[in-house]
Amino acid sequence: MGKSNYFSSKSVFGQLISLIDDSLVRKEVEKCDSARYTKRFTTKDHSISMLFCSF
Repeated sequence: MGKSNYFSSKSVFGQLISLIDDSLVRKEVEKCDSARYTKRFTTKDHSISMLFCSF
């Protein structure tokens, strides 16, 4: 088995987060209008922090 350069020097959590497609997140944010009152802490940041807490 060869080494993969895709996940070089990332933590396991970073590898999992990198698999989430940004366009999918943006599409759902627009659909639900969840970023309506957001100034700095975006929906994606909130999702990542909640996933980190869960793990």
